[in-house]
Amino acid sequence: MRMLGRQSTRARRGRAGTRFTRGLALAAVTGAASLALASPASAAENFVVGDGNAAVGTHVTFWGAQWWKLNTPSGGPAPAAFKGFANEVTGSCGGSWTTDPGNSSEPPEAPLPPVIEALVSGSVTKKGRVISGDIVSVVLVATNPGYGPNPGHAGTGTVVGVVCGPEEEAVG
Repeated sequence: MRMLGRQSTRARRGRAGTRFTRGLALAAVTGAASLALASPASAAENFVVGDGNAAVGTHVTFWGAQWWKLNTPSGGPAPAAFKGFANEVTGSCGGSWTTDPGNSSEPPEAPLPPVIEALVSGSVTKKGRVISGDIVSVVLVATNPGYGPNPGHAGTGTVVGVVCGPEEEAVG
């Protein structure tokens, strides 16, 4: 698991709200760190959330049949065939990803680690059988039970931190 970025100037100046948010994020990450480190950092880091849903403290759906209805990429609606998992990722913030439609993306088996990194996309498009998107940020998500690799078993959780991207100042 990557470490959160350095503390922002605003946080050093004593903005209580920022410190409180950062404290919650760090507490969530620290509390789950030993369990998360026991699990290999693998495909669980290829889940995607829309950038309109990626604020710290927000409940997100990162996998499931209704991903396209429950996520709000700023570049417009995602195709219904996208279920929330990218099987090819290039880079991190500023990078991109591609995947196959539906369950063809081969998401990881359950259970997921207690905290995962999720890609944040502002644009999700489909051309032929290829679905692709950008990576505008990477967030930490504290996962809820219930996930399964079948899109009928949604993967949900709460955004607890930002690894990189435009919101990094808020927690980093």
